[in-house]
Amino acid sequence: MTIKRETHLVAAALTCLLAAGALVTTEPAAAQAKGGYEAPPVLAGTELAPAALLKGPLHTVAEPVAMEGFFGRFVIESKFGKFSVLGVNMLSVRVNELRAIEALQEIQKSQAFQDSLMRAASAPVQLVQSAVNDPLGTVESVGQGLGNVLGRIGFLARSGAQSMADSTSGASPAKPGLPPALPGETIPSAFTGDPFGYNKARRDWARQLNIDPYTSNPVLRPLLDNASAASFAGSFAINTAISAVSMGANLVVGFDTDVRDAVWNQPAVDLARQNEARLLAMGVSGRATRDFLRNRWFTPSLQTALVISMMGLGNVAGAESVIRVASQAQGEMNVRFLVESVRMLVRYQQKEARLVKLRMSNMVPVGIQEDGTPVAAAAIDYAYWDRAAAEFSQRKELKGKRRVLLIAGAASERAKLEFANAGWTLHSGLRP
Repeated sequence: MTIKRETHLVAAALTCLLAAGALVTTEPAAAQAKGGYEAPPVLAGTELAPAALLKGPLHTVAEPVAMEGFFGRFVIESKFGKFSVLGVNMLSVRVNELRAIEALQEIQKSQAFQDSLMRAASAPVQLVQSAVNDPLGTVESVGQGLGNVLGRIGFLARSGAQSMADSTSGASPAKPGLPPALPGETIPSAFTGDPFGYNKARRDWARQLNIDPYTSNPVLRPLLDNASAASFAGSFAINTAISAVSMGANLVVGFDTDVRDAVWNQPAVDLARQNEARLLAMGVSGRATRDFLRNRWFTPSLQTALVISMMGLGNVAGAESVIRVASQAQGEMNVRFLVESVRMLVRYQQKEARLVKLRMSNMVPVGIQEDGTPVAAAAIDYAYWDRAAAEFSQRKELKGKRRVLLIAGAASERAKLEFANAGWTLHSGLRP
């Protein structure tokens, strides 16, 4: 199966990630070069990503890699089809998922699996009736008690009522200049409407395969759907199946241990309840919190990753500015950019200096040190000196005696020089 390479508007969506405000690169590369800017480079994959992501037993990445905005366009060629992704972050996710695709395709060839899938096809009505009549007997509820189940139902009921109330009171003010989702990205399904935990089998499979249960992978997702149905409703044994397949040691990319454990072990509705409580404790308003929780581009995994990253900054003012932007962010790539950028601020605070305030410059989170130094974090693959970078370097909202720019990937020599001349201290190569 081949995944068709999506077409997209290169500059308009992507340069918004680094630029603050409506800064877009509209001139062709040749015109920029004549005006003193660098043209978008074409680079060897090794200049952007670790070698293991570029070639493995199940895939190769086409060379060279063209830059679109400040991100590499990686074309992954595998026996499962061709995947075209933008950015090292998405490259990591898709490469990590190849072993899971291989394992699930092999497992689902077995007669035992097919028999379980057939049983599952006739089970949904019986399962719903069982959950309503005996909620304590459902797989997610064993050992947890009626209070936890009713708490989920109450949370969902309250969320529905608040959604109606919020809709009548008007939407939160729109944040101008946010980049749209890339063409080809589709909004994820809603997962929180699951008070009895029907998605436990999906999460159990994801844990065994070291993947995100809420993946957007168009090849992996239907395989995971079938596997979950066969196990939950058809009694197919997960552990027995996986033990027969040689799995890699990869982990869910971009998620630390706390996020992985939470996503694998808890229903989406419980994650939403916890994330709501955490954000309210940070001083984020109820309306901003609810708007964020309703943004389906933030799957339960990505939602939890952002909130736990925010917690890593401690008692910092301005958390709501990040959540308000997050509530309106569109597209998985943009959402992952924001999560990774906030994580970069956390690592900076742990190693360099305490941040006392947060604010947003379009999609770029900015931490403020105690001495007033702004620290901007941009999880981009490669910084080069184009119009967007030049205008970003002069933004009035980022003025200071000293300014720090954190880059996940690399930077051209020209970009390093120009940012230094503009008064920035540039730290590159910060992607873990």
